[in-house]
Amino acid sequence: MRSRDGLTLVQKARLAARIWIRFVLVVVDLRREPLPALVGRLAHTNGRSPHDRHRPATLSRAVHRSLRVGNRRPRCLLNALVLFRLLREQGEPAELVIGLLPEALDQRAHAWVELAGRDVGPPPGRSGHEEMARLP
Repeated sequence: MRSRDGLTLVQKARLAARIWIRFVLVVVDLRREPLPALVGRLAHTNGRSPHDRHRPATLSRAVHRSLRVGNRRPRCLLNALVLFRLLREQGEPAELVIGLLPEALDQRAHAWVELAGRDVGPPPGRSGHEEMARLP
């Protein structure tokens, strides 16, 4: 049986496992190297076979749902880095974007991923933030 995203339960489990593996690697790597260097490295992949391709919206929802444990969610930067990597593995020209709210009173930033200037998440995506930095 397939879900709304067209994925079987086995495909969903495989995708969730890929997401968690990428998440652990991103957490470890983020402690070892500066963000621009990490994003540059994550951007360069060999790509995956076509049978592993998913729509960007499907990947975005999968990252959002898979990394949620109870009421706890990783910070937006970690979610965005995982989605960024998965999209790049598919050959998509994803960009990581970091921004602030227009009326920001502190330095708390938000991260999301864009394809061709279009916000693809993960939820809540851009959420009214204005771009401060864009990484390939």
